[in-house]
Parts: sequence; structure tokens; C-alpha cells
Amino acid sequence: MSIEVAHHYKDFVKLSETLYIMITITGYLVKQISLTYNTKAFLKIIEFLKDPVFLSYPYELDHYMVKTVRQSTFIANMYRYIVACCVVLFFVYPIVDHKSLPFPFPLELGVYTYFMYAFQIVAVGLTAWNNSSIDTLTTSLMGITAAQLDILYEKIIGIQNEAPEGGNNEDKNVLKVLRQCVEHHNAIMQLSANIKMYIATINSQFIMLLNYIIILMIQLFMYCWYGNEIMLKSVEIGDACYKIDWYHRDKSVGQFLFIIMERSKRPLTVTTVKLSTLSLTAFKSLLQWSYSCLALLLKMYQEPNNEQQI
Repeated sequence: MSIEVAHHYKDFVKLSETLYIMITITGYLVKQISLTYNTKAFLKIIEFLKDPVFLSYPYELDHYMVKTVRQSTFIANMYRYIVACCVVLFFVYPIVDHKSLPFPFPLELGVYTYFMYAFQIVAVGLTAWNNSSIDTLTTSLMGITAAQLDILYEKIIGIQNEAPEGGNNEDKNVLKVLRQCVEHHNAIMQLSANIKMYIATINSQFIMLLNYIIILMIQLFMYCWYGNEIMLKSVEIGDACYKIDWYHRDKSVGQFLFIIMERSKRPLTVTTVKLSTLSLTAFKSLLQWSYSCLALLLKMYQEPNNEQQI
């Protein structure tokens, strides 16, 4: 593909056909290398999730974790289904468009063309499957973080029900629960930090490209959605502290609540290479920027054609 890019750098159509898949495969290779290099960090995250602080919550709050698991499974299945459709289109596209291979190859293969055809399809299929697995695995970890924030939110609010009237004994119980909440909050922030370090990547041709773009948008949206959920739910932890009658409690209760509120003022964020925060705002900005670039390219592409017609 690098040879094709160097050979057709003046041909915008052929260059775009080569670059769009080359960039994706390069991105996958970077993710795969990063995952292999950070295997210990990933296993550390999995082991960290077994910590009792993440598991010691009331049974009635388990629905948050169940919801996250179901949501992650549904998104993963839908994402892989769309990826499979894209791979099928890669298989059908050369036949419909009368091309010998799905992707450009700089040499004449003769009788070996069919072998190269099969090799490219299998390679793309395996790459797509592994790439989607890495994406859904990472977003599932982000979903678990968001669910833990929901559980912490409910645990803080639940303090009101455990000791509604105040008193020394009640305040001792409240302090005990608050200590657990502080530990839980610290663990969630550590989990978010670990994930942040781990993440540190209408013709037949039109249908194929459209399907491919949809997959890229879904891929990006998954990361931005869960990143946005972590931001919102981390801020809500501070709101939960205001919903209990802290003014009737002991001074030490207020101190613990103050610690939690101060820490929750700064939202937990997940960034990509420390350049951009994963959020719906970032997703919207990227769509606007992409549209502006597309409009500029179309204008540049249409001007030479208009001059030729004149």
C-alpha cells in the first residue's frame, strides 16, 4: 500500500482508495502493538476490578452492573454485525465493480490472483474482528466505571435512609459508610486513571465507503459516549452529598462529605494520547470539522472540472 500511495500520489481517487484502508490497518496495528505492550497494565485492571471495594455493594444496586453488561453485550454484537457486513461488502465490491482484487496491489499476479483475493479477504476479516474486539473490550471497561459511579451515587444517598434522625450512634454508622464511600471513590478514580493509561488509537463503491464510514463513526461514538458517561456521573457524586442531611450530623461527617465533594468538582475524564477528551462534545466537534474538510475537498475537486468544461 505504501508503494501504491507513492505511485499514485497525484491521482486523488486512487490515493483515497488506498489511504482510507491503509490508515485503518495502521491504526489497528498500533492498537494491537499497544495492547501487547500493555498486557500487564490490562491484567492489572482486570485484577483491580476483583477488589472487594468494587464488589461490596447492596444487592439492590446490582441492577446498574447488570444494565452495563447487557448494554455492552448489545453494543458489541451490533458493532460486530456491522463490521461483518463491511467485510462482506469488501468481498462483493470487486465483483460488482469489475476489479481483480479488493485492495490495490502493485504487481501482476496472473494465476495467483485468486489466492491474493482470498488472502486479502481473510486478512481483512481477522483484522476487523480483532479491531472490534479491542474496541468493545475497552468501552466495556469504561461502562463498568460508569456503573460503579452510579452505585457510589446511590450508596451516598442511601446514608439518609440508614440513619435519618442523627445522634452519636447514627453518626458513627454514617462515618463508617462514608469511609467506605471515600475508599470506593478513590478506587474508581484509580480505575479511571488505569483505563486512561491503557487507552493511550450510490454505486457499489459508495455503499462500501458509506458502510465503512458508519463503522468508524460508531467506533468513535462508543468511546465518546462512555467517556461522557464517566464525566457526568463523576460530577453527580458531589450532588449526592447534598441530598443527605449533613447539617444535622457530626462535624466529622461534614468533613468526609467535603472531601468527596471537592474531589468530584473535577470530572473524571478519559483522554486519547493526552490530546482530546472523550466526550459527546468532542464527537460533535469532530463531525463539524469533518464536514468542513469534506466541503473544502469537494470545492477543490469541482473547480478543475468546471474549468475543463469551460
